[in-house]
Amino acid sequence: MKPTLSRIGWIIALSGTLGSLLYAYLYFSETGLFPTLQNIRGFSWSAFIMVATGFTLYYFSQLLDHLIPWRSYFATRFIIGYITSFALALGVTIGAARLVLALTGPNIFWSGFSTGDADLLWKVGILLLASLSIYTIVYALLYSYQQYAVAQIETLQRERKQLELQFEALKSQISPHYLFNSLNTISSLIYKDPQSAEQFIRRLAQTYQYILATQNKRYVLLREEVDFVQSYYYLLRIRFQQQLTVEFNLPSSILDTRIPPLTLQILVENAVKHNTLNADNKLFIYITAQDNTYLRVINTKAAYAGNVQSFRIGLDNIRKRYEFFTDRKIEIRDEDKFTVSLPIIHGKPKPYTEQKYSA
Repeated sequence: MKPTLSRIGWIIALSGTLGSLLYAYLYFSETGLFPTLQNIRGFSWSAFIMVATGFTLYYFSQLLDHLIPWRSYFATRFIIGYITSFALALGVTIGAARLVLALTGPNIFWSGFSTGDADLLWKVGILLLASLSIYTIVYALLYSYQQYAVAQIETLQRERKQLELQFEALKSQISPHYLFNSLNTISSLIYKDPQSAEQFIRRLAQTYQYILATQNKRYVLLREEVDFVQSYYYLLRIRFQQQLTVEFNLPSSILDTRIPPLTLQILVENAVKHNTLNADNKLFIYITAQDNTYLRVINTKAAYAGNVQSFRIGLDNIRKRYEFFTDRKIEIRDEDKFTVSLPIIHGKPKPYTEQKYSA
């Protein structure tokens, strides 16, 4: 990875400072004297050697990050990085020091300096070990913080995207067209059948209450979605009479699993919207489960009505919202009957018992 100007500046500043400090310590430990301005060349070359070592370690760390990713092998990356960085830093430091001596002469650092001095090599090795301990720990902490920040940003982006999809689903359910049809139905019932009109208003209020209560929820329990769809089915049945039948056949073991809100309602609404219902063309919708792994919404086909684009928008909304919960894809089969299979997002399973619903 190509370093930015700010990183280059930091590498030069930190490495150069470390090189100067190491030179001051080694000069004092070997000569018993504090270095002065007369040793400016020694300071400069020491800083240069450590800057070269710093850039070498930087590029090596980038390569190691690629070969042994922190996210997958944190402990291994830490240990191997520490050991190999020490060996590399010691080799580059000694090699650069020998090169400097060959270019400038033997007394550039202090009189009697030698890269073959075993005591000096031990001191340099210990100082590098201590410096690399700090470097490796700080590098690991910075990586961890960066990954945490990236994860937080990704989480916020996913939540925002999900809320946008939720909002799109919500808009389709509180559209003026939906309210207009409902008010027309109430108007036709209010004098003809006041009790049905009252019940219709109660069910309509329940549907809106559910829609508004779930607008910011990522998921609801399946049993809550089923109760909502039953209220919605009541409204449709008043409108279409015997031309529409919706049946539920679900095991109780999946009723506490999760489902994105309005999912079943969108599928029921799509089936009604894209089929022409009359006495000769009745629509049957079955909501059942397949091996406790998929929730299946199956509808028969009456005469086709509506446009394909709006149909696909609803399915696409459901598909994208499911991607937040599972890697399994929704399955769509358009054969003699139209079937949408939704992956069941399991919670803790309960004993299997059959439970049938009727509105």
